[in-house]
Amino acid sequence: MSQATRIILALIRAGRGRALPLVFLALVSLALVQIDRTPLASLRNAQFDRYQRQMPRPRLDEPVIVVGIDSNSLHQYGQWPWPRDLMAQLVTTIQASQPLAIGLDIIFAERDRYSPDILAARMPHLNRESLSRLPKPDELLAEALKGKAPTVLALAGLNNPLPGARLPGKHPAIPALDEKTRAALSRYETALSSLPGLETAASGVGLINSGPDRLHQENERGIVRRVPALAMVGDRPLLSLPLEMVRQALGEDSSPIVEFDRHGMTAIALGSYRLPTQSNGELLLHYGRANSNYYLSAADVLAGNYSPDFFQSRFVIIGFNTTGLQDRIITPLGDSLPGIDIHAQVIESLLSGSALQRPFWMEKLELITLLLGGVFLILAVPALKPRYAIFSFAGLGGLIIGAGYLAFFRGQWLFDGPTLTLLLSPVFTSLLSNTLITADAQRRDNARQLQASREEAARINGELDAARRIQMGLLPDPQRLFGNEPRFSIAALLEPARAVGGDYYDCFMLDPQHLCLVIGDVSGKGVPASLFMAISKTLTGTLTRQGTALAEAVRHLEAELSRANPEYLFVTSFMAVLDVESGWLDYVSAGHDAPLLVRRGCISRLDTAELGGPPLCALGDYPFESARTRLETDDLLCLFTDGITEAGNGTAMFGSQRLEEQLLAASDHDLVELAGQLRDSVRAFESGQPAADDLTLMLLRWHGRPLSER
Repeated sequence: MSQATRIILALIRAGRGRALPLVFLALVSLALVQIDRTPLASLRNAQFDRYQRQMPRPRLDEPVIVVGIDSNSLHQYGQWPWPRDLMAQLVTTIQASQPLAIGLDIIFAERDRYSPDILAARMPHLNRESLSRLPKPDELLAEALKGKAPTVLALAGLNNPLPGARLPGKHPAIPALDEKTRAALSRYETALSSLPGLETAASGVGLINSGPDRLHQENERGIVRRVPALAMVGDRPLLSLPLEMVRQALGEDSSPIVEFDRHGMTAIALGSYRLPTQSNGELLLHYGRANSNYYLSAADVLAGNYSPDFFQSRFVIIGFNTTGLQDRIITPLGDSLPGIDIHAQVIESLLSGSALQRPFWMEKLELITLLLGGVFLILAVPALKPRYAIFSFAGLGGLIIGAGYLAFFRGQWLFDGPTLTLLLSPVFTSLLSNTLITADAQRRDNARQLQASREEAARINGELDAARRIQMGLLPDPQRLFGNEPRFSIAALLEPARAVGGDYYDCFMLDPQHLCLVIGDVSGKGVPASLFMAISKTLTGTLTRQGTALAEAVRHLEAELSRANPEYLFVTSFMAVLDVESGWLDYVSAGHDAPLLVRRGCISRLDTAELGGPPLCALGDYPFESARTRLETDDLLCLFTDGITEAGNGTAMFGSQRLEEQLLAASDHDLVELAGQLRDSVRAFESGQPAADDLTLMLLRWHGRPLSER
């Protein structure tokens, strides 16, 4: 591993994996505070635009009519600028329909070029008397502006004085604003206005700027998201053109009410209509889908193609709607529209009370959300598995993004959920990296432990296999020892439930006439039982070979086993000595199942009830006594452990009755074959269930004295 990799891993895992995420959280919080200086501002604006595209403002009616000086109008009436008398005719035609107000999105800053004195100066050869009788176009337009419907002229705020720039002579009566509110408003040093005579004739003037920072990031790629509702021109507050139109329609006495707090302007109200604003007096427009229904051609209006009441009770805006003259904008909805459309959108928004809201505390709320989300991730992710950590981050991001959509849907609040989720990504990534690194380290450690355990298990299994071979090697092979014996036949088998077990059997000649048979079952399983079994078998063989009586040998055996028995194990055992010449059988039972005796097609048990004792080492120093019986020719004796009778299939045990039935049914078979059949019957009964105990079986058939000796 390289030094750089070690450093990176150390940084990721520092402070239990939480130090680096805390650093990232501090950095992204700083980025959020300074978001307007980062590329994230474009991402935020794109998300706000996405809100509008998915939930545009409904346009249920058409309170605004736009009369556009379009290509058709220029074709019929000539190039722009038109004579003012033609504009007067257009205004007069609209006035006749009694609209609520007429707004002219046109600035008449210079005198009409067809004014008599201008024509006389340009064309000295013209008859002066004839020129004096010509009407003055600017005066005709001024008269038209004085019609019954209020008219509002456009005014463009300027920060760099141009020739002809001047402050407007009219402004709405706005209640006094405190200095903080005035300082927060958008400000223009001067303005480009219409001629004083036209301004005096009009009912009012209104700003048509889309913002003092038209090229600022709020309008990147030509997208207009906000417009001034109220701005300072010089030292006078002025309304925008559409708001001034509504104010004039409501009447001169309808003064705008400006709501503000210590941060600046919060809303503006005209009569019963109210719109929330930003602190600098700008409106965050909630756009509706564009349509061409409310766009009319000025040529059609001049031609009288509309009924006299068509404009009644509507706002009418006159402006440009042709390539080369119009100022086109792009809305957050993706529509490319004439700039005049903004005025219609503002009026509709005011009448419906619909505008986007992003008050000063929204940025603080986003910062708090970012910090709480980061703290949640820092606390939760290290405690979760990687897949649950991913789900938790996805859930948190979905919750934050969903909160933004819900806020916009319920109250047109602009909450920037996607940017917060993006800023939380490095925090989560560092936490997840630490989790994955920790999980990988744990996996490697587990793999090492698993390999070590496998090696240990292999070693133990090898030792157990060796122990099994040793244990099974301690057991005699009756076929090898007594295969040629004419007086009796013996078969035995032992199958441990585990690698090693506690059962044992033994068969050996004490002398040429006496055969010793032993079967035993040590309590417990596994290695302890196998060790005690080896001791028990060895001591049994040693003590019975000393020539003492069988009962005395058993008593000595118990004494020796009890003297060194730290695990307090005990042994059930059945020991017998058969006189192979006469058939007399001396036996002692130490808590063991009584052997089965098959004689002439009948089966019975040896009587161990009266002289039988407890298991060896169970009580200690028990006075075992022996019993005696005599076998008849071809008698079959079956010695077994409880691994046969207590074998189970999950619902029942094999039991003594099944053993007796199997033994009786095949008692005439070869003993080796019979032992195998009994073992197979037990395994078939278990139906694949693991063996619960060792299975041990010893069969003896006494043939009687050879015919030559009878």
